Amino acid sequence: MDPQLYIKLSIILYWCSLLIYTSYWVIGFLGRGLRFYVLLGGVILHSLSITFRGISIEYFPLTNKFESFTAFALSCFIVLLCYSRVESYVYRISLFCVGYCFFVVASVFFSMKQSYAPPLMLTIWYILHVPISFFCYALWTSSAAAAMARYFSEGDKKRFENIIDFGFQYGLIAFSISMIFGGLWGYVAWGSYFLWDAKLLWSVIIWFFYATCIHLDYWPEASRRFKTPLALVGFVILLTTYVGTSFLIKSTHSF
Repeated sequence: MDPQLYIKLSIILYWCSLLIYTSYWVIGFLGRGLRFYVLLGGVILHSLSITFRGISIEYFPLTNKFESFTAFALSCFIVLLCYSRVESYVYRISLFCVGYCFFVVASVFFSMKQSYAPPLMLTIWYILHVPISFFCYALWTSSAAAAMARYFSEGDKKRFENIIDFGFQYGLIAFSISMIFGGLWGYVAWGSYFLWDAKLLWSVIIWFFYATCIHLDYWPEASRRFKTPLALVGFVILLTTYVGTSFLIKSTHSF
């Protein structure tokens, strides 16, 4: 089939998923079951859209700013699906807002045209590194959303603390694995496992930050007082690491 047909199908599915995600703003107020299936429908169409982009270029479809932003948005929506039983409007809308904003920004400011991967991306280590990074970013965003809910919701505070801890712990595990694959990718692409580059430096900073957050559990008083606000601080560091190093700071990793 003509690659241009696949990219056209991808764009159609993208707009359809946007329509479904937009309807979630209203349906999110309704019952748990209904909002789950609406969000699931958006995720399925969104995933198919990304898949067709990959088929059109015959490679992993994370090659430009549009694909990067929409992939991160999809990661947030998938995490939100996993926490569909959480009855907190503040949590749901906080996490959904982040994914929705990245989704809309991708469509408004970046081109949806085909983009073929440059030679430095043509390695299995890139394919393993980037998606895991997005997933751990989504987990840390979930922690920030749970921190917002803990401050402003009337629900079970302990439940939100558990979500924060889950995001901290498994986000750090995923990010550690991603950094290993990233080092191997760096060696293939630039001949070095580590470079004095803004993206890499901020990646080290965010790794130590969340490792510190986890180790607060060994200091109960500090954990009780600081873990929730640190989840919000972490989201700012996350945005700096992910977006800031591509738009505000010169980096070899600018996407």
